[in-house]
Amino acid sequence: MDHQTPPLFFQEDMQTADGIIGPFASKVQNIFGAKGISINDRLLMVLLAACETLRMDHACVTQVKDKQLTVLCATSSEIFPLHVALRDIAKYTTGLVLARKSLVVLEKTAATPIEKPVDLTGQSPGRFLGVPILFDGAVWGTVELSGTAQNRRFTSDEIALADVLATVLAVPVALLT
Repeated sequence: MDHQTPPLFFQEDMQTADGIIGPFASKVQNIFGAKGISINDRLLMVLLAACETLRMDHACVTQVKDKQLTVLCATSSEIFPLHVALRDIAKYTTGLVLARKSLVVLEKTAATPIEKPVDLTGQSPGRFLGVPILFDGAVWGTVELSGTAQNRRFTSDEIALADVLATVLAVPVALLT
């Protein structure tokens, strides 16, 4: 009997991407595969790689627990709050991500202002990608990236990369609880 190794589930998608998902996946694999790096440093390295790939200024990984949102890791930790009470989360773009339980893409254009203009840094970003971290049917937190407005809109591959990022981070965030 001839046994073939099944292809990885994302192999075909990586081959059809416009060039960002494959290289990003390789960076993430190298980050998680390296020896001797703490989980917080790995999370930061992944966030920095995502910011570079998506041309964003800030990124954070949050965790929802005990009626509050905790910022586990951020690219600019001095401008992110450590905790936000869930009762106050609606005033941030994070509130949209948690309420919708799906990807939130916001971009400032002349015709379309950002719906919730304040990200967790307290600033009004020109563009924002927020994805809930889902694990075992529950929202465990968010991955959020924000930056200045650009001359072009997000591509479908950039939006897909944000979903991939949340999927990759779901297990480490769940394990940190």
